[in-house]
Amino acid sequence: MQRLFYIFISKASRASVSSLLSILTPIYLTRLGYSALYVGVALTTILAGNAFFNIILTWYGDYLGRRRSLLVFSLLVVVSGVLLSSTIFLPLILLGLFLGNISTTATEAGPFQSIETGILPILVSKGKENRAFGVYNFIGYGASSIGAFAASAPDYFQDSLLGSRLLYFVYGLVGILLLVVYRKLENIESQETGPRKISPGNVRPEARRDITKLSFFYSVDAFGGSLVSQFVLSYWFSQVYKVSLSSLGVIFLAVNVVTAFSTLAAPVLAERLGNLRTMVYHLLSNVFLIMVPLAGSFLAALVFLFLRQSISQMDVPTRQAFMAQLFTDQERVPANAITNTSRSLSGTLGGPITAILFSVGAASLPILTGGFSKILYDLLVFHSFKNKVV
Repeated sequence: MQRLFYIFISKASRASVSSLLSILTPIYLTRLGYSALYVGVALTTILAGNAFFNIILTWYGDYLGRRRSLLVFSLLVVVSGVLLSSTIFLPLILLGLFLGNISTTATEAGPFQSIETGILPILVSKGKENRAFGVYNFIGYGASSIGAFAASAPDYFQDSLLGSRLLYFVYGLVGILLLVVYRKLENIESQETGPRKISPGNVRPEARRDITKLSFFYSVDAFGGSLVSQFVLSYWFSQVYKVSLSSLGVIFLAVNVVTAFSTLAAPVLAERLGNLRTMVYHLLSNVFLIMVPLAGSFLAALVFLFLRQSISQMDVPTRQAFMAQLFTDQERVPANAITNTSRSLSGTLGGPITAILFSVGAASLPILTGGFSKILYDLLVFHSFKNKVV
């Protein structure tokens, strides 16, 4: 139980600052005078960093093991926070964004989550995985709502740029908290292979085929997701409807609270319908997403955003439990790392595409493309695995 508590603490601390930074960063760069193109470069840099460190975890994690890997990535958060809080020089800002494993939305695709979702099933009783993932994600989204609200803080400073840099400093302090928490986290290595065995060489042939399929499917989903991340949506609202940073903080506070409760409902539905069917059930959320840029007014767009968020993340805990169904203990971390790497790599495409579309005045096209891509993902996953798991 103590180890589970540490996992939940680390999830909450990371999710809060990730949500904060996903809203703050595009507005901060705009206030520094950087164009939409450079905002897109920043988004691409964040996603590239997530992909790079997932690759490192996949291929070289055997030399460190789960616990030491978490400690190394926590140290990089500290370095990232120092860079982001101490400079306005763009190359150093981009370096900080690359190193920090920052999420561009309220969910994560970096190495922290790859490891933690591989650990979680061994910390709970068999059959309780869905509930554990539901609580894990509820805590994450609950913390994200607090982080989103905190993103509005710079607007209450006389110097908003100074206020922004103070928040980046807080992000670095969270890295120190993670170091403390992970140092206390023990006995988390694979129970099947012992410590230092999280490489893809320990994966069954059938599991490798499933990883290949899921990597492609998750890539489609992640590409769509990169076009509609909290980072992108906050920038879209600020540009299309001139929504202030303080208002964005309140909006995404409410959005993430709604999302948090939807993740609690997901395990209950999964117990009745199965993980796969629950994952696909959220297809309706992508219809609501497509309606956001078509709504025609700020209020209507906001209504569709809330409708979308009420069910959009119901596939997250069920997808994690679905992965636990498909893979053994020794396979979970490499499976999570490989599929998350695919997600991160395909997600990097969204940054430059969004930047170009924003710069030519096609601000709504990324959201429309993202919605249709995510619908395609839902259909592909269900068709491929409907006869294998429920």
